Amino acid sequence: MKNFLIGVFLTGIIIFSQNTASAAEQAETTTQTTQKSSTEKVEIVPSEASYTLAIIPTFDQSGMEEKERTVAQHAIKNAFEQKYPKKTTKVKILNAKTVVDALHRHPFENYDAPVLAELVAIGEDLKADRVIYLSLAPTKSEEDGFRIIIGTQTYASEVSMKMKCVDVKNKSYLFNQLVVKEGSSSAVSFWKFGGASKSRSIKKAVTACMEEFLTNIE
Repeated sequence: MKNFLIGVFLTGIIIFSQNTASAAEQAETTTQTTQKSSTEKVEIVPSEASYTLAIIPTFDQSGMEEKERTVAQHAIKNAFEQKYPKKTTKVKILNAKTVVDALHRHPFENYDAPVLAELVAIGEDLKADRVIYLSLAPTKSEEDGFRIIIGTQTYASEVSMKMKCVDVKNKSYLFNQLVVKEGSSSAVSFWKFGGASKSRSIKKAVTACMEEFLTNIE
C-alpha cells in the first residue's frame, strides 16, 4: 500500500511538471508574438511635396496632469518636425497665431468634433492647401508591479487621438480616423529611487499615434 501511494505521488509530480513546462512554452510563445507585434516600427519619412499647411492647435481633453500633457505636446511637435524638417521641407506651415485668428472668424460648433465643411472653411480663409486637426481624448493608464526594497514597476498608457487631414481644394479627407495606441514603461527600482515613468509611456503612445497619422499622408 505504501509503495502504491508513493507511485501515485511520483506520477502526479511527473504530470504536473509536464503541464507546467507546456504552459511555460505557450506563455513564452505568446510573449514573443506580442513583443514582435509591439516592436514593429513605423518611421516618419520627410515630405517631399509642396503645399501650404494649416495645423490647428491640438485640442486636449485627455485629463492628463500638466507634466504628461507637456510630454504629449512635445511628442506631437517632434513628429511634425520629422515630417516637415525646417531646413529642407517645401511645405509652408502657417503661423499658429494666424491659424487661431482664422478659428475666431470661423468657430467650430463642436471643437472636439469639427466637420469637413468647417475645416474646409478654415483652409479657404487661410488660402491653405491642407488643414490638420488633432485632439487628445481621455487617456487610460495602469500601474503594475511590486516594490518592498527592490522591485519592478510598469506603467501602461492607452492614448486615443482624433486625427484629420483635409484637402481644401477637393473638399475631402485625406485622413480621418480615431487612432488608439498603447505605450509602456518598465523599470527596476530600489527603495524610493528609480522606477517606471508614466510620462514615458504617454510619450510612446502619442508618438505611435503620430507615426500612424503622418505615414499615411504626403
